[in-house]
Amino acid sequence: MLNLTDKITNPEAIKLINDLKSGAFFVPLKAKAIRYKWFIISGGIITVLLIALSIGKTIFRGSDKPVFLPPDIGVLQPTFEKTSVSDYEWIRQNIINFGTELPDPVIPFFDNIIDLESDNIY
Repeated sequence: MLNLTDKITNPEAIKLINDLKSGAFFVPLKAKAIRYKWFIISGGIITVLLIALSIGKTIFRGSDKPVFLPPDIGVLQPTFEKTSVSDYEWIRQNIINFGTELPDPVIPFFDNIIDLESDNIY
């Protein structure tokens, strides 16, 4: 601490103290800060994001991994179906067993005697 009984006699120190008190020392710094304002802002944002990322990473590493278990469904009971017989079951079985294959086509009979330009008019 500066004792009040001490006197500063160095002229450069006195000039520096007067510049600090008047704010003249910060004028060149302020001009540079205004000139590089966007670089300083983007650097600050990136720094904040990196700090937040590292804090989040440490919080995530400290937490326990969750264990997911399926719910307890108890003992399975067999289900019994009530079977009923319809009077039309035979139709259903015929439809299920119906073959979908088409038969081989039969070549039609060829007749050379047919004349499409006949002179007979009825």
